[in-house]
Amino acid sequence: MSLYQSSGNMKIAHLSDLHICSAPDTIIYGVNPYEHLKRAVSVLKERHDIDLGIITGDISNDGSKRSYEIADEVLSGLSFPIFVLNGNHDNADVLLMEHYSKMEYAPSFTFDGVQFISLNTVAISEDGTNRSRGVLSENEFARLADSIAKGTKQIIVLMHHPATLTGSWMDRRILENRERFIDCVTSSGKVIAVLSGHNHCAKSVEIRGCLFSTAPSISTSFTASMPPFMEANQPGFSIITIGQRTKEIIIVPILCSP
Repeated sequence: MSLYQSSGNMKIAHLSDLHICSAPDTIIYGVNPYEHLKRAVSVLKERHDIDLGIITGDISNDGSKRSYEIADEVLSGLSFPIFVLNGNHDNADVLLMEHYSKMEYAPSFTFDGVQFISLNTVAISEDGTNRSRGVLSENEFARLADSIAKGTKQIIVLMHHPATLTGSWMDRRILENRERFIDCVTSSGKVIAVLSGHNHCAKSVEIRGCLFSTAPSISTSFTASMPPFMEANQPGFSIITIGQRTKEIIIVPILCSP
């Protein structure tokens, strides 16, 4: 378990779905993810109040070692620690097992008195590829339940696939066993937030005192009101402030032109 310490209210920069490619000039849905990430880092460098960065998956679009090296190089311009986890576009072995200068992975770590638990929600299809829709395995459920039971601190859960509904086409791609997961985290009274990505669209809701927050995408962006996978040109990230009794979220656009 990695241990870090900050002071006062904790401010988290929550990024997701970078979709960096091995060729930086690659265009996806009309946008350049590499340029978007550089813009996001530029915006973050203007702030001096961020304690911790979290990236909830899909750092890479093609799973290549070079794509992770490129992301790591750009993120190295930030002064605060960056923790990552894998999404359905990632190569988990390359992302989680390799050493990077800036990006760090830990199944569990503590920062400023809060325990963070990273979950793997990526499911494998019959052909051996990562499936778009997520699922939490029995092993991950057991690890989560054990961590909650033994936990003596407030807990924030990190995962790629959201567990909350949007009422749109996006709901075909979220966590399959979401109701069981929501019951698990909200019944404990210890989990104060669940941070996710995958939808490329920001959404936050509180359920029984637990904040469920899905970050906007750094790369391509969608909305629930538009047709599936139509580019919305709304890239950005979230700033989440965790206080003694409060949780606040602001969405920061990175103002990239299409």
